[in-house]
Amino acid sequence: MMFVYPPVGLEIFMSTDKVQTIVIEEPRLFYEISNDIYGQINGESGNTVISENYVPIQLSRSADIITQFIPFTANRKDILSNIYSELKAISINESFYGVTQELYTYIEKYLYDLVEDMDTEMDFCRPDDISVILKAFNLHIVETDKKLNEKLLEYILVLREYKKRSVFITVGLRNYITSREAEDLFQSILLNGITMICLESKSSALLKNESRVIVDEDLCII
Repeated sequence: MMFVYPPVGLEIFMSTDKVQTIVIEEPRLFYEISNDIYGQINGESGNTVISENYVPIQLSRSADIITQFIPFTANRKDILSNIYSELKAISINESFYGVTQELYTYIEKYLYDLVEDMDTEMDFCRPDDISVILKAFNLHIVETDKKLNEKLLEYILVLREYKKRSVFITVGLRNYITSREAEDLFQSILLNGITMICLESKSSALLKNESRVIVDEDLCII
C-alpha cells in the first residue's frame, strides 16, 4: 500500500510486515493531515491518498481514524447496532427461530400476568426483532480491567468484522501506551493482516515491527 500527501511531496510505500508510523514534527502540518483524513472518513474530499496496487481506496468505506483515547471504548452506538443486526439474523435462523418464538411467548405471558390485577387496562406489542431485548439487557462488549492496547485491538477487530474496515489510523497513540504495549499491539495487528498507520508529533523508541518516516519542522522528509 501507499500513503501520499501531495502538498508536501510525502510518498510512503508501506510494508505488509510493519506498522507504519509517520512522525510530523511541524504542528500545522500534523493538524492538516490528521484533519484531512478525518474529513475523508466522514465523506468529505481531501488531499491524502491511501492506495492499494496504485488504486486509491475510499476512506469513508474502508478506514477508521482513532483520535480519542481517554476515555476509550469499543461500545460505540454504531458498532453495537451492527452487532445487534448480526444477532437478529442469528435469532431467526433454523437453530434459534423456535427458541426465539418461545421466548416471545414466555415474555408475553409474564406481562399479561404482571398487569392482570391493575385497575387500568394495559396492552403491549411484540417487538419486531430481538434487538429490543438485547438493548433492555444492556448487551455490550466487556472491557473491564483491560489495558488500552488490548481495548484498541478488540475495537479494531470488531470494526473489521462488523463494519468491514481494513485500514486504521491512530493520532498520538504513543502518548498513551508504553513501548512494550505498542509492540504487543503492533504484533497482533500484523498477525491479523490489518493495515495500521500511526500519526505522531514526536518520535518514540523505534520498534522491531514498526517502519518510520519523519517530516521535520522544516518539512524535510527523513
